[in-house]
Amino acid sequence: MTRAAIAVDAPLTRDAAVAIAEAGGNAVDITVAAALTATLSETLMCSLGGSGFLMVQRGGQPPELIDGADVVPSGDPSKAEVWEISLPYGDGITLRAGPGSVAVPGLLACLHRAWTRHGSLPWRELVQPALELARRGWPVGVTTARWLKIAGVPLLARQQASRDCFLAPGQRPLGAGERLHFPGMADTLELVGRQGAAALYGGDLGAAWAETMAVCGGLVTLADLAGYRAVVRRPLRHGSGGFQLALNPPPARGGVALDRLLALMERSPAERRRGAPWLVDQARAQLELAGWREGPRRRASASTTQISVLTAAGDRASLTLSSGYGAGITIPGTGIACNNSLGEPELNPGGYLAAAPGTRLPSNMAPTLASHGDGRLLAFGSPGASRITTALAQMWWRYAMEGMDLEAAITAPRLHVNADAAPRPRLLLEPGFDPQACGTELEAFEVQSFQAPDMYFGGVKLVARLADGSLLALSDPRRGGSTAVTGGGA
Repeated sequence: MTRAAIAVDAPLTRDAAVAIAEAGGNAVDITVAAALTATLSETLMCSLGGSGFLMVQRGGQPPELIDGADVVPSGDPSKAEVWEISLPYGDGITLRAGPGSVAVPGLLACLHRAWTRHGSLPWRELVQPALELARRGWPVGVTTARWLKIAGVPLLARQQASRDCFLAPGQRPLGAGERLHFPGMADTLELVGRQGAAALYGGDLGAAWAETMAVCGGLVTLADLAGYRAVVRRPLRHGSGGFQLALNPPPARGGVALDRLLALMERSPAERRRGAPWLVDQARAQLELAGWREGPRRRASASTTQISVLTAAGDRASLTLSSGYGAGITIPGTGIACNNSLGEPELNPGGYLAAAPGTRLPSNMAPTLASHGDGRLLAFGSPGASRITTALAQMWWRYAMEGMDLEAAITAPRLHVNADAAPRPRLLLEPGFDPQACGTELEAFEVQSFQAPDMYFGGVKLVARLADGSLLALSDPRRGGSTAVTGGGA
């Protein structure tokens, strides 16, 4: 048995992670099994048809980032079918969906690359927890139910294969606790268990994907899938509060934005980091960050989840994975729901299909590792699109610079600046901030106060080995979450 700290979103994802820890798996084994299970238990937040970024460090080895970003496909743009959909999420979103919004997916390639480099248990053993769910069906989780209530009918009712997976008779979105069963998913996972990533990237699953795209107006070809590679990158480094942070490097944007926002916060006078002035400094720093980003700063996908794992031996993994808002397209006979990454403005700053085929789409995902000379080790990340950066920066600042304990730093109230709002940038606040105490210093913003902490502001999942060697696993209450610390050896 591996002694490990695990922080995920859904209980079923946690159970899969715990099973692999009990089988003696290392941090990468545990993360891979959890991620494969999450594509079911946290469906619509992630998918085998989506993307992922995995930050991993094994013992004394340097950390590395495995880039499973979605890629612009090579199909004929004149044949693309795209839908424009408006949804009442946060302060409102409009997105492109449909088959023409689907990019070449990277998650399965990312997971398999991580296993080939760092895994210890057989690949088929890591697929088994997800396969068992696919065979028997599983209950709709709270987060999935929330998203189905918002997006179920406008996004998923247009295609029969998606209706078969996500909607009850009469096109009613399934609610929390109702049973999900994806036609063909058990066969899909059996194939993945035998063939690994090759099943999708050129194999039978890839052929089914390409055939669906060709028939319904998508752009992903079998050659696109066969040519996809997960890329191993050197992380971006940032020193903060005596820690060394390993951040998601370019071409992703999340780690770079987190590095930049922390630098802007570090520039603020120390006496202005608490209370109302802290609110002002945060709002101004986020606005400056928004001005620094290239291209439009629209709100990208809420459909993201986070898996954080750390073992007593010091192995760590932080995986952020996403399927975008979802394209509303499921590959018939496979149960695989497609991403809509080509339809998210923030991932396509030059406009729809402006980037050349083969271009890796930028991402806000920011899986992060932190190390301190006193022996403290952390792995963390968050879902939340453009709020990933602001959620992680505020949590980290309160812990590393203000001295809050980790649980308090995660649950403390957050703010976020939507710089695209008109006529003024919108400052969104959770309870706990008093904008009236700031006088005239927030006049540049339109202030919107939430009535309670909200999943809009992210959902940090964090695991730590503290200086005394004890393990800690924490999950942000804004988005539910499930944690475990397994016993036994290292």
